[in-house]
Order: sequence, then structure tokens, then C-alpha cells
Amino acid sequence: MTLKHLMFGLAATILASSAFAANRPAGYVTICNEGKTCSVASATNVAFGRADKFFYKVLTGSFVCNEATFGGKVAGGTNECSVPVVSSSSSSKPSSSSSSWSSTDQCPEAPTCPRSSSSSSSSSSTSGTSSSAASSVASGSCTAGSVISNTTVDCGGITVGTSCAGGSESQQPIFTLNNATIKNVHIAAGKAADGIHCVGGNCRAENVVWDGVCEDAATLMDAGVQFTISGGSATAAQDKTFQHNAKNSTYIIENFQTFGQVGKLYRSCGDCTNNGGPRFVNINNVTINGTITSTVVGVNRNYGDKATIRNLKVKGLTRPTATTTKPRICEEWKGIEKGNGSTEKYGEFFNTAYCDVSPSDVTSF
Repeated sequence: MTLKHLMFGLAATILASSAFAANRPAGYVTICNEGKTCSVASATNVAFGRADKFFYKVLTGSFVCNEATFGGKVAGGTNECSVPVVSSSSSSKPSSSSSSWSSTDQCPEAPTCPRSSSSSSSSSSTSGTSSSAASSVASGSCTAGSVISNTTVDCGGITVGTSCAGGSESQQPIFTLNNATIKNVHIAAGKAADGIHCVGGNCRAENVVWDGVCEDAATLMDAGVQFTISGGSATAAQDKTFQHNAKNSTYIIENFQTFGQVGKLYRSCGDCTNNGGPRFVNINNVTINGTITSTVVGVNRNYGDKATIRNLKVKGLTRPTATTTKPRICEEWKGIEKGNGSTEKYGEFFNTAYCDVSPSDVTSF
């Protein structure tokens, strides 16, 4: 075989291997394979999956890397558990059985992150960048994939993002809040993934701008108590802007705007696992500066949900009758358990126990 043929074959092999789908998200490193036990030192967004498809869960301590832990798996091969890459100074190295992995250092920009953290030299050779180019950032800082607990993070107006897999609900959240506040940040269009999750306590997103929504802008997860969206805006949420999963909890949306085509401003979950209620949403001084393709708000009548709406401004609002609008303002639905049929829409309502809004609370511009 000539040297020319050898070099051609080597190049073809490199190109072919680069085309394979990754078993970990960009900026993540594998800590163990499916069926093994892993551990993380503090609350960390752990990805489970393969072939560029992942389930995410915030975990602390030891856990089994399997479908039972993450609520799903990707068929066709061995899934991997991975975490945001740590700094090269970490003393822990991932293994195939169990490992202790700290989330106190996370990669600020996923495309420049090393795949390995065993040493600064190996990190550099793996990623093609120097270790200083992928310097670590403390947990709780304004980096995509961060878990922020019991504190306030002011991002100073920077733009962050990762990717967008359309309507997939297994995408990584850009930020995970646990009784915490994030403020003054742009989430990049086409890179907004599953937005911001509130996973516990009272959370607040202040002056957050979604330059483009991917799945949802933000979700109040099952263990959350209250999620306040204050100021900011969201553009082009094809389905829901704000998703409400947690029962016996409250969403507050105030001084906020939407732009472009939006499916809904808010929806209490219509078909969650172990679904129920009540869920409460308070909307005040919100402007719909674009097109609503479905309804501004949707709540579940049978679960006792309640939407309280005041000072709502809707671009191009019309009133076909005294009791209907276009677009619709508040719709009542019948919620269901996941996998138990389809949700049922009752219609648009004003001044009910579930839609606490009067026509006079809504103005057109």
C-alpha cells in the first residue's frame, strides 16, 4: 500500500468517525455506562442517552445509570451517563463502574470544552484547545447547563445557549433553578433547548429574554412551589411559552412581552404523569405583541386550576361576540393522566372560578 493510499484511508476513517452521533451532549463527559452506579458531589444536570438523544435529571450523590432513574432510555445501544465537563485540575476520573464527579466546575462554552478531564494535556489534545480556553466556572454562575441553588445569579446581559431539538421534552434545560433567581440574560435563538426549569422552592427569572423559544421558555417542575417571571420577553414559542407541571403551586407572569408567533403564553399540564391540581397562575401587565395561534392561557377545570388575568394587552384582538375573542384569552380544559386518552377542551370563558378575567381586563392595540 502506498503512503498516498494510507493517508487517504486514514482521512476517510477520521471523517467517518466524526459522523457518528455522540453518546453525550456537547460540553459533557461520560462518568459511567448504563447499568453502572455513578455519583455526583452536588446537584448536577446529568444526561442519560446515546446517539444525540438524551434524558436529563438533576441528581445528587449516588444513582444507577438506567432507565428507572431517568424515566426513559434510547434504544439501539448502550446509554451513557454524562455531566458538564469539569476543570482539568479535578482529582476524580470517570470510570465504568462508579465515580465521584463534582459539578462545582462547569464549561462556559460547550463547543470549546474538552471531552476528558484526566489532565490538562489530555484535555487539550482531545478538544484541540488549550486548557485555559476551556477554563472552569464555579457552580451557580451564568453558564448553560448550570444548576443554581439558594442564590441569585446576575448574568449581566450575556447570551447563552446550547441547541434545539424541536419539541423534544427530553432536552437539557439551559438553567435549573432550585429556590433561586436568575436575572439579566439572553437565551439564544435556535439554542434554547428546554428553557429554564424551577425544580424546587421559590424561583424567579428576572429580565430574561428568550431570543427564540425551543420547547418551552420555562417550566415549573413537580417539586417547585412558585415561579415568578418578571420583565423580559420571549419570541416565537411555537407551542407553550410557560409550562406548569407542579401541583399546588403558583406561576406569576408580570411585566412581560411575547413577540412573533406564539402558541400559548401559559398552559397548566394537560397530560402529566400523576396529573392533578390545583395549579394557579397570576398574569399582570403582559403584552402579546405578535400572533397567538391557540389561546393565551389554558387551565384544567377538573383539577381546580385558576388563572387570574389583569392588564393584558393583545395585538389585533377582536371580539366576535360579547363572550368570545380572537385570539382566545382563557380556555378551560379537562386534564388527564398521561397515556389515558386525550385532553378535552370546553372553550373560552370569562369570570368563572377557573378563568378569573373580565373582558375589560383585556385591551387591543
